[in-house]
Amino acid sequence: MDCFDTLQVVSLTLFLAIFFGRTYLLRQTGTEVIRLGSGKKGFSRLLERGFLVFFPLWLFEILISALHCDIQFLPDIMVRPFFTGFAVRAAGAALVVAAILLFIGALVSFKSSWRIGIDTVAPGGLITAGVFSRSRNPIFLSMDLFFLGTFFIYGNLFFGVCFIVMALGCHFQILQEENFLQQRYGERYSLYLTQVKRYI
Repeated sequence: MDCFDTLQVVSLTLFLAIFFGRTYLLRQTGTEVIRLGSGKKGFSRLLERGFLVFFPLWLFEILISALHCDIQFLPDIMVRPFFTGFAVRAAGAALVVAAILLFIGALVSFKSSWRIGIDTVAPGGLITAGVFSRSRNPIFLSMDLFFLGTFFIYGNLFFGVCFIVMALGCHFQILQEENFLQQRYGERYSLYLTQVKRYI
């Protein structure tokens, strides 16, 4: 393992610990955090539920790459690096660190309103403070940064495709959430739209 592999393992461990820890604490208060596919039909439901398969596959491949495991279930063309320069990998590491910091900041700002998916039953309040005063979608932005950083670190087709899929999936989900929030919060959300950009 080199420093980039170590960073990936530490970052993933930290991310998962924060994710599941925060989810557990909110559930203890009666808040249902994971709402993927809730109240959805068709492509929207498929997209949200598909994430439950896509994300673990991405995690598994990172661990295989970082730990240099003698395991390969993808074709060579998908996992063979096509760039390995230190500068690009260092840029990827910086993106991963930025993603973790942004994710933490978003959860702090979210307080008890954090949801995964669209919660049509008990969505919580509209959050516009903290990092949400700079980006309307810091969680999605952090995921995009993490996926892009991972692609830069390992430089193979699999992680490149994963980044594209994640970016497109996040953008589609954002559009769905914007429609929901507009209906839910009306003028308050309309004003927020004019003050803060979708990403950054």
